[in-house]
Amino acid sequence: MQLLKTLFCSMKMVLLLIALYATACGIATFIEKFDGTLAARFWVYDAFWFEILHLWLTLCLIGCFITSKAWQRKKYASLLLHSSFIVIIIGAGITRYYGFEGLMSLREGESANTITTNTHYIFIQVKNPQGEVEHIRIPTYIDDKINRPIKQTFSFFDKPLEIATGSLSREDSPMGRYVLQANIKFLDKDFETLILRDGDSTPSKESITLLREDDYTILLAWGTDAIALSFSLKLLNFELERYPGSHSPASYASQVAVLDGDKPPFLFRIFMNNVLDYGGYRFFQSSYHPDEKGSILSVNNDPGKTPTYIGYTMLILGVLWLLFDKNGRFLSLGRFLKTQQFLSIALFCAFSFFTLPTHTYALPNASNADEIATQDSSFTPKQAQNENLQDIPTMIQSLKNASSLAKQFDKILVQDFGGRTKPIHTLADEYIHKLTQKSTFLDLNPTQIFLGMIFYPQEWQTIQMIATKSPKLRQILGVDENQKYIAYVDVFSPKGQYILQNYVEAANLKNPALRDTFEKDVISVDEKINYAFLIYTGQVLRIFPDSKTPNNQWLYPLEAISSAVAEGNMQKAKTLMQVYKGFAEGMQMGLDSNNWQEAHKALEEIDRIQKENGGATLISETKVDSEIWLNTYNPFHQLTYPYLILSIVLFFIVLYSIIKNAPLKPRTHKIFYTLLFLLFVLHTCGLALRWYVSEHAPWSNAYESMLYIAWAAITSGVVFFRHSNLALSASSFMAGITLFVAHLGFMDPQIGNLVPVLKSYWLNIHVSVITASYGFLGLCFMLGLITLFMFVLRSDKFTQKNNTKERIDSSILSLSALNEMAMILGLFLLTVGNFLGGVWANESWGRYWGWDSKETWALISIGVYAIILHLRFVVKTNLPFVFASASVVGFFSVLMTYFGVNFYLSGMHSYAAGDPVPVPLWVKIMVIGIFVFILVASRNRKLEMPKI
Repeated sequence: MQLLKTLFCSMKMVLLLIALYATACGIATFIEKFDGTLAARFWVYDAFWFEILHLWLTLCLIGCFITSKAWQRKKYASLLLHSSFIVIIIGAGITRYYGFEGLMSLREGESANTITTNTHYIFIQVKNPQGEVEHIRIPTYIDDKINRPIKQTFSFFDKPLEIATGSLSREDSPMGRYVLQANIKFLDKDFETLILRDGDSTPSKESITLLREDDYTILLAWGTDAIALSFSLKLLNFELERYPGSHSPASYASQVAVLDGDKPPFLFRIFMNNVLDYGGYRFFQSSYHPDEKGSILSVNNDPGKTPTYIGYTMLILGVLWLLFDKNGRFLSLGRFLKTQQFLSIALFCAFSFFTLPTHTYALPNASNADEIATQDSSFTPKQAQNENLQDIPTMIQSLKNASSLAKQFDKILVQDFGGRTKPIHTLADEYIHKLTQKSTFLDLNPTQIFLGMIFYPQEWQTIQMIATKSPKLRQILGVDENQKYIAYVDVFSPKGQYILQNYVEAANLKNPALRDTFEKDVISVDEKINYAFLIYTGQVLRIFPDSKTPNNQWLYPLEAISSAVAEGNMQKAKTLMQVYKGFAEGMQMGLDSNNWQEAHKALEEIDRIQKENGGATLISETKVDSEIWLNTYNPFHQLTYPYLILSIVLFFIVLYSIIKNAPLKPRTHKIFYTLLFLLFVLHTCGLALRWYVSEHAPWSNAYESMLYIAWAAITSGVVFFRHSNLALSASSFMAGITLFVAHLGFMDPQIGNLVPVLKSYWLNIHVSVITASYGFLGLCFMLGLITLFMFVLRSDKFTQKNNTKERIDSSILSLSALNEMAMILGLFLLTVGNFLGGVWANESWGRYWGWDSKETWALISIGVYAIILHLRFVVKTNLPFVFASASVVGFFSVLMTYFGVNFYLSGMHSYAAGDPVPVPLWVKIMVIGIFVFILVASRNRKLEMPKI
């Protein structure tokens, strides 16, 4: 009986199983990275032992409920929350064993009534002499990275048939045919044969293997299975909408008719997040055919949906109930802190949920520069006058005088390569900062430099303005090894050959984790050369809308003129030529005599042309001014140091008051709170303004989500823990350090368009909630570090001199309670956000869980923090130290979820493709430093937590 209680009714066993579960999931994500999704499913997700782990964990949860008798202690909220996981696991089990997923491919004007499975099977069919047929299908785990052998015996007509598979090869054919060696033993005879599979299709006649013995016929085939429906779908029309001037899809939809016997056709429009439910099946818009004449629908039949959604509902209600339950842990901790005269909790939450991700565009390789340039070698009027180069110092001084023209030019609209219309100020800022790594250069702002590069490319190509890092690269180019900048012309030989071409190709072929400083710099400089090339050739200046172009693409000047000539509209061509020529001549006049009047007139004419022809692609002047303000002042970067400085100053003031036993004056607290609240307001206004400019919620990419995490961190301080000086210090520091990381340079702050699948209100809710959780868990990380620092101060050598041990212990206990409250909020948000993401996924493409690396690591983080919050049930001594250390180390799972998955693993949520980038040295130093810090603090770990 005691053994059964230990195995199925013990909190220690529950936490151990959660730890095993999280570890298995983490290992599976790395198996997927190196050996593919199929290998991860075979070894972990679909494995029998993993199913046993689910079952064991469920039975343990039930056993703990029974033995804890939570209903007798009126712990109804806790009972509801924890029982929700049992319901969710049961629903997932029903889906796992009785659900179905597949794909349906449709062509315009054609109908179909079959669904192909996602799983590949080996089919065996045996026909006896009487013509009777028996068959089976065997799921396979075989692809380019895994070949799990099959060795099984089946009975056909009461006669054993044994199959054993062997080596795998792949033919070099359009279908990518797989060839699997197999041995079939039937009627005491061995057949050495081959089983064929044509890519991901159902078996064709040509791929079926036929064997005969004693009037028995054996058919072997390999591929996906086709399941027939009792009704058909006919694709009437497939629609693909792209962002203006871009190849990026904005949305796609399938207009279908459901044909079901004698019933009238049922018309329905399927598109992202608009699902067709019919006949027990759900049809989702998944993809489309390359020729854009066909659609691919994902299909599922999920009997586990109802119990799973009931579990999700119980989870959310349980979370809300626990926060306000007077018998719950959260309010009990709040009451404890009141007795410590340390904190009064403000139970207020105002989170907003709205839209989302982003898009980037590719630049041409610099190695193609000569080819492209010869196609259009006269891109600006000035470029034909190579013999009349401007005096560069005089030109730079003249550009400084063109500040009013630059401001007017800033507001001219341009369409980027992703199809977004934005002010030239934004484009210039992005490109020039990329080249120079500075916000200003030669005392010129980005727009002044941009104007100079556009109209005086020959001169600017000789100016050293392209930032480099490697002395070896400069040596190869034949320039001074100690100079930081090189000129555009430095990368080309006198014959016009691109000097870095071979180095770029070699660096790109090398594993990113093994690239040295030189190879990284080569790739970086190559990218900068591409940016500069687009400016010098004028291709980046897509300022002329043209309704005749496909998808409302805007054209750069010479392209617009050529398009008008091709249309036979010579008047239009003449107008465009005069406008752009007038701008060029106005620039020359300004440089010569500081008279910019003609240039101003030309810009006014360009603005008029845009307003007449831009149509729906235009943006309002207010939005233009707002975006320019964001670019100019970058409020998020400006907030970084105030957050950090206030947090550090406040921390040392609090620390001094603890050591000197001099309670902090209310006035001091009020001053710091007011300052931090003002920063919070500015941060909120900045996010709202970016939302207005981008027309989607400001958590759509890595950079924006960092801004939002910083906002959530400071929110946790000024709203939830506003009376705690240490909490304010920790939340302010977390906000500051997050904004600091956001502006290190490896994140792209560019505002972009949304991909179709992300245009969903469910995703808005999911991202805002789950990203906010990172802010609270980051606060736990900071509070844990502060608590460990207090443990270091508990040293007898220090406390005996100052008689401060009692006050330090009191602060540690208060910090522990505060940390636990923040962790409860963070874990609740992370859990609810993750499962709401499952709802979004199920409503978007019919699967609320697919073991994608991002969602898996979010689940791992839930497990990690669930273990930390329940340590008080199993740790009998030194709980404050253990809890503080765990809250610090536990944050590594969040960092892995947010950063690690994006750059080191594969999946739908990963930002980086290909091989992983190297782990930065500072990260390694930080991790080692944290563990050393924990080790030092452990010397004074003996402190118990009072019963709360």
